[in-house]
Amino acid sequence: MSDSRAIVQEFCDTMVHRDAEALRRFLADDAVYQNCGMEATVGVDAIVANLAGQFVMFPDSYEYVMKNIAANGDVVMTERLDMIGTPNGVQGVPVMGTFVVRDAKIHRWHDYFDTALPQKMMTGVDVSSLVPAVY
Repeated sequence: MSDSRAIVQEFCDTMVHRDAEALRRFLADDAVYQNCGMEATVGVDAIVANLAGQFVMFPDSYEYVMKNIAANGDVVMTERLDMIGTPNGVQGVPVMGTFVVRDAKIHRWHDYFDTALPQKMMTGVDVSSLVPAVY
């Protein structure tokens, strides 16, 4: 598993197991994770704790469904649906992510998405017109 794209794909595929500790092996000790528009989480321990909290926040589902993935050297870009349980069933939040992989570890992970969308989903709002239909 030395290829940046494969590392990110496996990291994203592992989300479905909802085991934050299982994700630790993919992250550099000084990794930075940030959902843009929110404070950055710095360091592998803080990122693992952050992800564990997200798994608790969304207890019915947590999976990354990859739609597109592209790599240029150490930089990997993803287009995915981050699946969460809502009153209307499991729904996908469209997310674009950028990962920087060095020495077979994720050093930087930035996600870009409409931060209001998960809240709308969690309160039962019909968001079908807000999510791309071609998935």
